[in-house]
Amino acid sequence: AVSKTAYGGSIPSYPANKGEHEMDFVKKTIKKTKEYLTGVSAEAKRVTWPGRRELWESTLVVISFIFILAATTLVCDKAIEGFIRIVHAGA
Repeated sequence: AVSKTAYGGSIPSYPANKGEHEMDFVKKTIKKTKEYLTGVSAEAKRVTWPGRRELWESTLVVISFIFILAATTLVCDKAIEGFIRIVHAGA
């Protein structure tokens, strides 16, 4: 006798009509995705977007902070490099 399970037959955890369950999963996934995107769209409409001036000011703050952080990192790096040179030269 040939086993039905050897050829992907009826197993309770892996039914023979698996294709129908996959389609249900795909349909549910598409439905959930549409609902999510509808919610995102509605939320985006409620957002108070910054004006041109506020956006420009915020951009300048960010760029300034980046330069300050870069300068601080450079100073710390050179200080550590100098300390390592002093320690290494004395060794």
